[in-house]
Amino acid sequence: MKAVCQAGYGGAAQLSVQEVPLPKLEVSSVLVRIVAVSVNAGDHHMLTGRPFLIRVAVGRQAIPGMDFSGVVHAVGSGVECNFSEGDEVFGTADTKCGAFAEYISVPATNLVRKPEKVTWEEAAALPTAGMTALQSLRTGRPVETGGRVLINGASSGVGTFAVQLAKLMGANVTGVCSTANVAMVRSLGADAVVDYKKESVEQAAAAAGERYDKIIDAVGRLGWHRLLKPKGSHVAVALPNPESECVPCSLCAIACSPWCCCCLSSSKSHMFMQEVRAADMDELAKMVADGQLRPVLGLRLVGISEVPDALAGHSETLGQGHRTGKTVVSLRGVHSESMERE
Repeated sequence: MKAVCQAGYGGAAQLSVQEVPLPKLEVSSVLVRIVAVSVNAGDHHMLTGRPFLIRVAVGRQAIPGMDFSGVVHAVGSGVECNFSEGDEVFGTADTKCGAFAEYISVPATNLVRKPEKVTWEEAAALPTAGMTALQSLRTGRPVETGGRVLINGASSGVGTFAVQLAKLMGANVTGVCSTANVAMVRSLGADAVVDYKKESVEQAAAAAGERYDKIIDAVGRLGWHRLLKPKGSHVAVALPNPESECVPCSLCAIACSPWCCCCLSSSKSHMFMQEVRAADMDELAKMVADGQLRPVLGLRLVGISEVPDALAGHSETLGQGHRTGKTVVSLRGVHSESMERE
């Protein structure tokens, strides 16, 4: 099979498309023929190896890539889930990677069925970004009907899901993005949009007399406590400096900003780490199938040869709020409507 191989840490020079053997099918895994993949911030960190903690905690994987959609090719003898050859599925390899290839072997618990109404590209865009948005909204103070929620990085992969999910939960949502994405964020249902190129979040909040019950920060910055209501929650999806080598310092800065006595404050900051949950992926897919949730597909590419440049290009922008929605790559050169079954 063809796969994107990573020779070392760095950028595009470390990536190449090569012929490699099919992955081994473990007894508790499912072998999937991949139809589409998406690019995540985690893929960027795996490529650059920054912060260096990534190299210790995760290590370098020979084939990068986390999220995918595809067709079940074979099922391990120990798989208890009801998957069969030919099933349309989507899921994530998480930090084990391996998705930027024509086939992948993943634990059955990392897969769910793709609804017929959900396209291959939409399904590939869902796992990591969708679960991050959903789980971050469920972290800390619950989102209540009429509650005020601010999404920083509202035009990003995580942000576009978070805006829509917060609205589905009944919140009044403010999105923060650049001028070029204001109309798109409004189209997702945001009640108010702050164009950070024209005014700061603090200026916009002061003008509107606004404070928030929950703030989801998908970009990474400090100083959110002053914008929270009493007992409000700030959930840090991204670090202020995502490639800083002093990760503990960044975590302390988030928790304690703007005071060192943060434990005495009723508003709290939460460091967030997404978990792979099949139930969450299934819930998100049903929302998309029902027309309640729309994956925003920004850059759409065709062919495995496009993956190295797409991933390396993201390395210059991911975590800095410069990408719109999700970048997806169709590996088969066709979209779901015209795909031929093997």
